[in-house]
Amino acid sequence: MNRLERLLDLVHVLQTSRRPVSLAELKDRFDDYAEGSDEAVRRKFERDKAELARIGIVLRYDGDEDDPGYWVDTEATYLPALQMSDAEHGLLATAARAALADPGFPHRAALRLALAKLGARADGEAAAVQIGLGVSDAPAGAAIVESLSGALASRKRVTMRYQKAGGDAPTEREVDPYGVFLKRGAWYLVGHDHRSDEVRMFRVSRMSDVAQNPKRPGTPDYEVPTDFDLEAIMQDSPLSYRVHPPVEVAVRVDPEVAFLVERDWGAPDDDGVVRFETTFLDFVLDQVLALGPRAELLSPEEGRRALRDVFASIVRAHGGAA
Repeated sequence: MNRLERLLDLVHVLQTSRRPVSLAELKDRFDDYAEGSDEAVRRKFERDKAELARIGIVLRYDGDEDDPGYWVDTEATYLPALQMSDAEHGLLATAARAALADPGFPHRAALRLALAKLGARADGEAAAVQIGLGVSDAPAGAAIVESLSGALASRKRVTMRYQKAGGDAPTEREVDPYGVFLKRGAWYLVGHDHRSDEVRMFRVSRMSDVAQNPKRPGTPDYEVPTDFDLEAIMQDSPLSYRVHPPVEVAVRVDPEVAFLVERDWGAPDDDGVVRFETTFLDFVLDQVLALGPRAELLSPEEGRRALRDVFASIVRAHGGAA
């Protein structure tokens, strides 16, 4: 019997029994627990308990002298039945379908399963309300987000190659994930970067070769600081995301569209140039591209190189010469 089968059978036995089940009884039921010394069996059972606790299944021990044993605490393990109105049910299904329509959205299999549990079809009729998620990162990013989410859940360090905007070559990074989130169509990882020894932000679309630390899989590599507030970070302007050290930016903007970026960048001078500081140049490049010919990035040079690369890739995609 492999470990997954043993864990599933263990939950079934403990949850369906009318009374607590002792370890001695479990040894009689499971061949895996019957082999080895009492201490070895207890250690194996404790590892199984820890694994079940990691995925949210809570086992309790009843020390009653007449009938001691283990049982599944269903109230602590399972959520109560979800009560929703027809309108709430429809809105949730619409949001899920909107996410599934984006090929770059992660956890698609889990989302389809959740829809099925709600009694809604993933390919249902178009809803009256459409929810725009923005243009998310490429489909390859979905697998990276799922990998990062798994590392975050088990508190395991990740290694990656990260391509800085305008950089010459990717750099090797080792990061303790603190949070993963989606904002304005892009996925981000925030965590402790061992290279800079700071809490930094990383854009998923610039990651490659992401790998979770395989050593001691059941043991966390780190703890998320108690004062870490992902919600507060998500509310900040992306200009302040700590992706890299501060850089000075200058952008020439047509007067007709200056109002679109004044809140983020500030007001332009008499020459139509806005100067500001950012720790997330990628976000500035996205904004400049969105303004098209009505904006020109003057500095820094690394940003201009990155834009030239974008324009060259567009030309190549349309069959031209870069």
